[in-house]
Amino acid sequence: AVGGGLQAGMAVASGEALALNISHDFGKQNFALLELDEELLGTILESGMTIKGEAGDEAVLCTATKTYVMRLAESSNTHYLLPGAVGPEATKHSEIIASVNTYYELKPTVPRVVKLRRLLHKRTYDGLDTASADGGDTHAAKRLTTDALRAAVQCSDAELHAALNATHAVELRGEWRMLGIGYRHNITESIIKLVEEHGWPLDGVPVASVLARVAEDSPDLPGAAVLHCLSYLCAQPLGPADAEAVDATCALELRQMAIFHAENMLREQPLWQTEDFLEGWAAVAPEGLDLSLRMLGGIAIEVELEVEGQTQPAKHVQWLPSARLPASISERLESLFKVKAAWKLEEITPYLDELLEVAIDQSKEQILIQYARQMKTDEDESVFIRRI
Repeated sequence: AVGGGLQAGMAVASGEALALNISHDFGKQNFALLELDEELLGTILESGMTIKGEAGDEAVLCTATKTYVMRLAESSNTHYLLPGAVGPEATKHSEIIASVNTYYELKPTVPRVVKLRRLLHKRTYDGLDTASADGGDTHAAKRLTTDALRAAVQCSDAELHAALNATHAVELRGEWRMLGIGYRHNITESIIKLVEEHGWPLDGVPVASVLARVAEDSPDLPGAAVLHCLSYLCAQPLGPADAEAVDATCALELRQMAIFHAENMLREQPLWQTEDFLEGWAAVAPEGLDLSLRMLGGIAIEVELEVEGQTQPAKHVQWLPSARLPASISERLESLFKVKAAWKLEEITPYLDELLEVAIDQSKEQILIQYARQMKTDEDESVFIRRI
C-alpha cells in the first residue's frame, strides 16, 4: 500500500515488542492509501497520475495510458503512518502522525467519454461558424481546450486523444471541434476524387500533395480537418509530423473507403431495399472487396418492412448511427427494439459499446440479459427480444 509517499508497513519479529511514538499533531492531517501492484506503482512513479471526478461521479485514477476506478475498501487492520520510517529501527526517531482504516482498490475501467461527446456536439464545426473557432463569440471558460477536456473527461491522455479521433474532432486554433458529418464527408469525397484524378496508388498516397491540392481548390478548409479526413481513410493514423514531411505517404484502406461510400448513400437516403442498396454500394465501392452488411455495424441495420403490393415483408437497409442513439441503457435499448423487434447478437453488439461506460462492471452480454430476452426463431437462430 502506498499513501502519499508514507511507508505504512514494517517487518517485526514474532513476539518482539515495538514502541511507537505518537505525534502531537496526530490526526490533524488526512491521508488516503492506494493499493497498487508493482507494475502500476512503477508507472505512477515514472509518469505520474491524475485523480478525476466531479460531484456525483465515481472517482477514477488515470495514468498516461489507462483509467482505473477507485473503490473504497475497509481494512481489517489499522495502518499507522510514520513519515520516512522504514523498519523497526527507524521508528525510534519517527512519530505516528495518522491512522487509516480504509484504502482504495483500483480496477481497470473503460474510458468514460460520454461527457466528451456531449461537449463536442455543442461545438460542431461545419465551416460556417457562428461561434468562431478563435473564440469570437465563446467565453474562454467554455472553450474546449486540451487542458479543459483533460479536467472534464474521466480518462487518460492516450484514451482522450483516441476518443477525440473516433469522434471526428480536430484542434482548430487551440480548441477542439467536432466536424459535422456533411462537412466531413464533403472533404473526404474531395480527397478520394483527387486520388483518382492523379492516379496515385492506394498504398502510396502522398500526404503533402493531397493537403496542398485540397488547399488550392478550397483555401478555406482547415488543414487539420483535411488531415483528419485523410487519416480516416488510412490503414495507419496520421499526425502533424506526416503533414510536414515532404515524402510521407499513406495507404488507403479499401474497407474504410467502402464504409464511407455506404454512409454517403445512407445520408442521402436513410432507407433502401437491401437489393438496391447492395447494387448501388457495389457500383461506388473500391473493386476487389467483398461487401457485407456486417461492415456497417453501428452504422446501419437490416430490417424487414411491409411493402405495398407485396405479400411478404421485404428486407431493407436502414441508417442507424450509434452516435445518434440515447446514452442511457434503458433508452437506447428501447430505441433499438422500436427499430427492430428481434436482434442477432452480432447485430446489436456494436450499439452496446458506449453503454459500457454507463454500466460499470457489466459486460455487453450482462446488459442484454438484464434488458432483453433470448429466444430461438423458426430457423433455429438465437435472437434477443424486448424483455416484457
